[in-house]
Amino acid sequence: MSVYTCKKCGKKFETKGFTDGFCEECAADYQDKYHQVREYLWKHPGSNASAVAKACDCSVRQVMQWVKEDRFMLSDDSRVSLYCEICGTKIFSGRYCAACQTKAERKAKDDALSARIRQHTENMHGTTVERPSADDGRMRFLH
Repeated sequence: MSVYTCKKCGKKFETKGFTDGFCEECAADYQDKYHQVREYLWKHPGSNASAVAKACDCSVRQVMQWVKEDRFMLSDDSRVSLYCEICGTKIFSGRYCAACQTKAERKAKDDALSARIRQHTENMHGTTVERPSADDGRMRFLH
């Protein structure tokens, strides 16, 4: 188990696996706020971030964080603008435009493949395969 400090209340807590940085109580509060904002937007589509934050008793910063996490989208007529962190194209949610997201995913996949190949090569270090001449016409078997 690892010991963490809650990002919200500062209390120390232990967990075995993944944590988003909140203790159990603060994580439950965080999820409640998210659901409250989601319900508010369902009933009041097109509301701006400050109205949502005021109605749901949370910060505008938190609402915008959820937009960046792709949990909510900005409307077409929003006065707030988000831009792709790579190319600067205007976007409505997340951190990257669709083209840059695709490129980033492809690069991550290629990097992971390269790492696996590199690891495989390192694991094979010191081994050799003798290659008999192909001219003798015999069948080859692994030993």
